[in-house]
Amino acid sequence: MRKKIKNSLSIKVFLWVFSALTICSMLIYGIVLTVLPKQYQVTSDRQLDANTELLVSKLQNMRYEDAVEEIYNFCIRNNSAAALSDDKTTLSFGEIKAEGFEIATLSIATSVTFSDKETEYALMISSISKTADVILSLMFRFLPAVFVIILFLSSLSAFICSKVIVSPIAKISKISRRMTLLDMTWRCEVKSDDEIGVLASSLNTMAGRLQETMEELKNANQELSDDVEKFKTLEEQRRNFFAAVSHELKTPLTILKGQIENMILGYGAYQNHEAYLPEALKSTEEIEHLIREIITISKMEHMDLQNTLQEVSLKQTINDTVEAIFPLAQDKNIQIHPIIRADMILSVNPNLWKKALSNIIGNAVRHSPRGEDVFITFESCEKGNTLLIENTGASIPNDDLPHMFTPFYRTDKSRNKATGGNGLGLYIVKTILDLHHIAYGIKNTEKGVVFFLYLNG
Repeated sequence: MRKKIKNSLSIKVFLWVFSALTICSMLIYGIVLTVLPKQYQVTSDRQLDANTELLVSKLQNMRYEDAVEEIYNFCIRNNSAAALSDDKTTLSFGEIKAEGFEIATLSIATSVTFSDKETEYALMISSISKTADVILSLMFRFLPAVFVIILFLSSLSAFICSKVIVSPIAKISKISRRMTLLDMTWRCEVKSDDEIGVLASSLNTMAGRLQETMEELKNANQELSDDVEKFKTLEEQRRNFFAAVSHELKTPLTILKGQIENMILGYGAYQNHEAYLPEALKSTEEIEHLIREIITISKMEHMDLQNTLQEVSLKQTINDTVEAIFPLAQDKNIQIHPIIRADMILSVNPNLWKKALSNIIGNAVRHSPRGEDVFITFESCEKGNTLLIENTGASIPNDDLPHMFTPFYRTDKSRNKATGGNGLGLYIVKTILDLHHIAYGIKNTEKGVVFFLYLNG
């Protein structure tokens, strides 16, 4: 029970208010019980004294018989007894006898003379009122009933106070427990202008700010997690890239080394240097080309693109690229069809944009069979601007499509140089387009393979 009281603010407030009201009420009743009868008696005595003085002033000019009647009426009005005496006789007024004057609450003695008497009379007036005693007796009699009423009213008042005071505090307490669980989806509905209302308003404000801060932290944490994942992905890509670079360089370097060693040692047909030196030069050129591509990728990854942006014509850059690739297409009897009915101004790095277009269109020509076609189409509509580069007569296995932009990835698992490059072409395209925030993709069509770009201007 004691623990329950200790842990309950409502019970404690009820007991405090109940005890305070009960004690104060009993103290007030006790003070009234003590002071009221005495104060009443003092007031009554003062009134009797004042009335006696008035009586004596009246009696001085009255005849004896009229005075007797006046004294009698006075005793009735003031609930008192009187005795009028001279040297020979004593005339009493009221029910009190002579010995009753000994217990009177107030006795006043004075002398009077009358207009028809020469003798001086002694007048004794005494209060016989028992009102103070009656009041005291009644208050003692009603004490149990008053005590019950005090207990009832104190209990009712304490209950109301505990509800009025503790109810908003209890709400705030429940809310504070939810706050400890970082639950901010609440609002403290305590509407008042006092300190509790101010506290509730402050809690609402603090909860709102904490909710905003938590959302910001959550978003920041999510962004950090995404950045960490991106970093892990990039790190993994970097490791794979360098592993692939090592593998790609190893093959031509091994061939070149073997050719040079055999020519130096003069083994067999390698004694004919003029026949094998061109092959050695070709291997050197392959290594040189691969290194240039790697350097290009490295520069793009660390460049500040914003300072190199220029406005270029889409139609003009496509025409320039087609013109540069025309000899390759002519060797394979491939027709390139630029269908650019509308022009568009792009904000790009000119060199990188031309490099990306050259790789995309060049791949379309290289991977198309002889006598096929390459269509370059630009579509501009309200939904967006799309550049399509489609080569016919070719297809990509569906399992290979997700890996087409992976460095050194080739659909030809034999990695024959006669059927493809070193596998960096589309990776370079991906890097350039990502730098420019241009969406892209590659897919198979009924005619062949299409590379598409979504241009935003």
